[in-house]
This record gives sequence, structure tokens and C-alpha cells, in this order.
Amino acid sequence: MATSAVAQPVSPAPASAARAGRYEALDSLRGLAACWVVIFHLPSDGHSWPLAIVQNGFLAVTFFFVLSGFVIGASYGDRLAQGYSIPKFMFLRWGRIYPLHAFMLGVILIYEIIRLVFGLGAFREGAPFTGLTAPDGLFWNIVLLQEVPAELSWNKPSWSIGVEYWTYLACALLLVFLPTRRLLPAAICLMAPGAVLVVLGGKLGLHPPTEVTSLLKCALGFGIGLAVYEVRRMGWQIPAGKVSTAVMTAIELAALGFMLFTCWAFGGSFSHLIYPAFALLIWVFASQGGHISRLLLTPPMLLLGTLSYSIYMVHQFIQDRLLDLIAAAQGVVPLTVTQSGRIVLAGNPLLCDLVTLVMLALVIAAAGVTYRHVEEPARLWSRRIAEKLFPA
Repeated sequence: MATSAVAQPVSPAPASAARAGRYEALDSLRGLAACWVVIFHLPSDGHSWPLAIVQNGFLAVTFFFVLSGFVIGASYGDRLAQGYSIPKFMFLRWGRIYPLHAFMLGVILIYEIIRLVFGLGAFREGAPFTGLTAPDGLFWNIVLLQEVPAELSWNKPSWSIGVEYWTYLACALLLVFLPTRRLLPAAICLMAPGAVLVVLGGKLGLHPPTEVTSLLKCALGFGIGLAVYEVRRMGWQIPAGKVSTAVMTAIELAALGFMLFTCWAFGGSFSHLIYPAFALLIWVFASQGGHISRLLLTPPMLLLGTLSYSIYMVHQFIQDRLLDLIAAAQGVVPLTVTQSGRIVLAGNPLLCDLVTLVMLALVIAAAGVTYRHVEEPARLWSRRIAEKLFPA
């Protein structure tokens, strides 16, 4: 999920940011994808939830994986191939994702302790330190192996940063130890096992454990993103300044429309079909040449990109507490439970939509706090420590 250096608001300047190695439009897309996940995790009787594109919001995590590969390729690909310290690289990635992860674990831990000390039973949950917050799950979260147990636990969305962290290591090792030390061979090595699993797994009778499946799918997306970056660098990109803004806008609309259609039409059992759709989207918007990119480069969109990792990491806890308050209100907004155990906001569609918007606003506000006081200070701290621990 956390993939790039933080994008700071800038004046729209198509293609210039990309030439400088910055991809603010892609950051903004990541922010929108984080909001997509937030809405997906709060099913309701509102007008938006019946839309297939909303119900397939889990696909945003695949977008994170592909984008992560692209950005790591741009930021570290050549450096790793030229001998950049793997321990330093892994420490910097740890400093980027782990502090906020640890902070959210701490928040949930304190919340459970308060429930235990004061005898507070949550309105929707069991006793403290049971179910999602069972103590044995905490260990796997601490070591970024959240997918090892059969069920997700604690801060559930963090499973993706666990598999992504170990994918960083696999990518670094491939770039350092492959004889060619090139991005494309490393990308192919990352993609191959996941591609076999996703495309042929059922036909070949391959049913690996959940943690292996998640890691291979992450590596597949990451490898695709790495390949997209390398393909662009080899010259297979839309030439900046040689295509009019109107044409670039049409290309952006086509790529965005293709991605949305693919997620809407094939988001269920054929979700692997969206990998190329996300690859195309990233390939096009990395050029930042059309009016859609200019919209993504506006301050509100850049802010979403800046807060995207915090949005993703805090949203489950904020949603759960909001649902607790709704349950405590006893019927103001009815809650129902599906056969799969999902809690659904029921009743008046307009009221459900309003609650969803309030929830999204609360998540973004909380993300602003965690970004300012946890995520960004920790990122800067890790960089300072890395320079001391691993001097050039």
C-alpha cells in the first residue's frame, strides 16, 4: 500500500513531474483507491452499494500492488541492481510502513484493555481479546505475517502490507543476484509463480495455503508494475509534448473507462483480468499529459494521495467505532448481518449514503492526524537512522 515518497501539492504541470521522477497523478489515484476500499468495507442499503464497482472494491488492493512495483522500480530499481544495500532498502521500507502499523496495533490494544478494565462489552463484538483481537493473532501482526493464521485479525487491512513487505525483499534479492541485474528479468521472475496460480491454478489442482496465495498474487501485481516502469523507460510510452492535451485526455479516459469496466464486469471470479487493466492505467497516467491528470494534480486530489496509506490503515478502526455508536443508538440506523457475517447498514437509502459519507470524512480526518503525527515523522526518522546505520 505504501509505495512512494509523499506527494506534496504542486501546480499542475503535465509531464514535468514524471520527467523528474515524480508521479503525483499516480499518488492521487492511490488516494482514490484507498477511499474505494473504505466504501467497500461498509456495505449498506444506500444507492451506491448495489453498484458492482463498489462491491468489487477489494480490487483496489491489487492496484496498490501493481503501483507499488512501478514506484519501487522507479525509485530503487537501478540502485538495487547497482549494488544498493539490501538491508538499507529493507530498513527504509520498514520505516515507511511499520510505524503506522505498530501505532494502529497499539490503538486497538489500548481499546481492548479499556474494555477489559472497565467491563465494557462492545455493542457488536464479543469479550475483549477474543475473535479478531485474540492474543495469538497479535504475534503474527507484529512480524508482518498476518496471512499465516486462517483468519485475519486485529487491524485486518494490514494483511496487504505484510505480503508487500516480503515482496520487497524478493524483488531486492532478484535484482542483486540475477546474473543480468535488470528490471525486466526480475519482474518476470516475480510474475511467473503468481501467473501460474491465478490463470492455471484451478486447472492444475494447485491450492496452496492462503498466505502463499496472497504472497504470490502480491508478487504478480508487483512484478507487473515493475515491468510497466521498465517498458516505459525503454521508450514504450506516450511521448511528452508530441501528443496534444486533447488526445492525451481521450487516452486517459479510455484507460480509466477500461479499468472501471473490467472491475465492474470481471471483478468476481475473474478478478485476475484486472491486472492488465491496472497496468494500462498506470502506464497512461504516468505521463500526466491530459486533463484528467491535471484534475489529479489539484490540491484536494494530491492531499488524498498524501494521506492514502493512513486512510487505508486507520479506516477499519474508525468504521468499527462508528458502527458501535450506531448499534448503541438502537435502531436510528438499523444494522443487519449477512450469512457471511458482514454488517450492513439498513433502512433509508439516503440515510445510509449520508452515514457512508460521514464515515469517509471521519476516516480522512483521522488519516490527516496520523499522517502528520505518526506516518511522516516516522518516515523522516527512518531515513536519518538509515544513513547512520548504512553509510554509503
